[in-house]
Amino acid sequence: MLRTFATLALSAAVLAPAAIADGRKPGTVLIYPVHRSGPDYFTVLCVTNTNTTPASPTTFGGSTNVHFEYYNVVPNPANPFVPLDCVVFDRVEFLTPADTLCVLTTCHNASAPGGQEGYVKVTAQSTIEHDTDWCFNFLIGSEMVINAYGAMYSVNAKPISTLPNCQPEPQAFKGLAIPAFIASADSSLALATNIPGNPYAIRHLLFSVWNDNEVPLSATLAFRCWFDQPLSTISPLFTDAFLRSVPNDPDELDINCDGVGDFETGWVRIDTTNVSLPGGAVGGPPAPLSPSVRLTPVGAYPTTNALRDMEILTGQLTMAGKTNMAIDLILTF
Repeated sequence: MLRTFATLALSAAVLAPAAIADGRKPGTVLIYPVHRSGPDYFTVLCVTNTNTTPASPTTFGGSTNVHFEYYNVVPNPANPFVPLDCVVFDRVEFLTPADTLCVLTTCHNASAPGGQEGYVKVTAQSTIEHDTDWCFNFLIGSEMVINAYGAMYSVNAKPISTLPNCQPEPQAFKGLAIPAFIASADSSLALATNIPGNPYAIRHLLFSVWNDNEVPLSATLAFRCWFDQPLSTISPLFTDAFLRSVPNDPDELDINCDGVGDFETGWVRIDTTNVSLPGGAVGGPPAPLSPSVRLTPVGAYPTTNALRDMEILTGQLTMAGKTNMAIDLILTF
């Protein structure tokens, strides 16, 4: 299907507000909300080490390892929001000072018939101790997703930085705000989640929606791991027909300047209401992280285990359009 894309990128994690308030700050962890690898789509994913400290005869200078984790979903024909499995494939790469690494995920990720899709997490790791995360707030990244017809969009990776002692500031996740959406048949929302300690847990979401006339609407959704589905599949309230059936502003988004609005629009707040555990048990909203952090410096940076399994909600809204643009969503509390 031939589409051109305009994208909205969104992500959040249970970390200090300063760590995620500025989407262009380097971080220790990078979250890429979507990856697609296969015959119909491919993704070019880039990671850059902005530390320019040169190596010496006795140190690696500003070098770091980076741990790639590809979260690949196994589709569920009965429910696209609850995949049958979420399989993690990982690799470790070495970045020298000021190094940039770009990979084609079709080659870098595990191969599978028909391709793979999901999201990617990249974490800085020690160059001295095997498989050990460390504080390294120098990583930035971006990705391009391209389909078989040449249509593409690009987004920046979402950086998550750490405090000087390598410990995230514990903070309960509350919600995300999509600043605007256009009710279009081609609009699609991708979301990814990670619940610490339980990869099969299901996150329950409340979508609080206001249309272009400030009329409040709502929808709910339960999902695990990752999905990418049309907004109209999430709820009929996102369709143009439904939004025209409720009180709306007839003048908004007039694209031909004739005084009549051509598209219905609105904005959304997404909140986590509960987490369902396997077996039917239900927990409350995800608790703040209480990471166990080892403060003994290794090389120039403290190491940590806190970044292995952390609370994540990440994704992007893709809308049909003639120009590409990326708009960060807003973390709400």
